[in-house]
Amino acid sequence: MYQMVPPIVWLGIVGIAATGMSVGFLMPGVTNFTLQGVSVNEENFEAPVDIANVDINISKRSGFDQAAGQTVFKNLINECSFHTPDTGMGAGSTIICKLTDFQGDVVAEGNKYFPNGIGQSERVTIGIDQTAFPLANEVQNIDDIKIVLLGTNPTLNP
Repeated sequence: MYQMVPPIVWLGIVGIAATGMSVGFLMPGVTNFTLQGVSVNEENFEAPVDIANVDINISKRSGFDQAAGQTVFKNLINECSFHTPDTGMGAGSTIICKLTDFQGDVVAEGNKYFPNGIGQSERVTIGIDQTAFPLANEVQNIDDIKIVLLGTNPTLNP
């Protein structure tokens, strides 16, 4: 019924577990990011803005529920609105608005490219034009809104 595990096996199991658990503790914390381009130059990673204000635009869509025999309405997030009181963003910037569900999966998104940049406190809108499935951008499906800011590409500037 019950067999005793030899001590050498226990020692091996404990050793493997201790090694696996300690690997993460040996790594230093990441505070600053530095990109290095094929040993030629270095660029610091910096956030394009410090403060961002985000709003959403919701539209109503009607449909007919066959089972209930009545008209139903769906509230859809069709647009994100973004602005920053910071100095704005440089030419060639991109803003991506991602809508995530309760599992953290991106179910809808939109993006907009700004060839001339964005001025300080300039309000811009990003349409939600990609969805994972029909009505994925319905308000009841969304748990979080994430904004991704891609600043000017530093490799394009001398």
